[in-house]
Amino acid sequence: MEKENSTLKSLKATEKEMRKNLILQATLTLFGEKQISEVSMRDIAKEAGISAALIYRHFKDRDELFIEAFILKSQEMITTFEHTILEKEIILVEDIGKEFVQYLVHNPLFFKMMTYFMLDHTLVEDHLERFNTTIRELLAIFDTGFKQSGLKQNVRLHSHAFFSALNGIMITFHHYPGRSEKEVEDHIERLTSLISSLFSKID
Repeated sequence: MEKENSTLKSLKATEKEMRKNLILQATLTLFGEKQISEVSMRDIAKEAGISAALIYRHFKDRDELFIEAFILKSQEMITTFEHTILEKEIILVEDIGKEFVQYLVHNPLFFKMMTYFMLDHTLVEDHLERFNTTIRELLAIFDTGFKQSGLKQNVRLHSHAFFSALNGIMITFHHYPGRSEKEVEDHIERLTSLISSLFSKID
């Protein structure tokens, strides 16, 4: 009997996790199709094929759902960084910059979510810390590049500045009028190299 109860609990936990992932994937699908501010919990429920009431068993509001979806995509990005950047014997600031903008160029949904938060959205305090924790994990990779370049003071400040500059490049040029996708990507890469070279000269 005890074994049956344990098995039943395990099945319920698995079902709950699968349903949560289904909701998150539906959220990401809609975020890719509409402005994030236009997506409602009812829209997400319809996309996931479940009732709106069922979503609230997993997420208390859209802010929490946004954060969960953002963290899911952030962890994918951090994993990519760890495979392509942290495995190198010497990590150059330019390597980090190029890897970062390349990821954003080829993962427009993640860029859209990050830009939405930075420009249009204010998270309530209990969600804000989770967002900041994820960003700090990403910035730690930037820190590594600056430390290896010989920077000894204000490392995180430099990482903040570099991170902001790269996002500025993306926000300004990712929809550059009259240019093909290839031309836009090449221009972003040139600007990233220029910004990286300026940061690399900092003592």
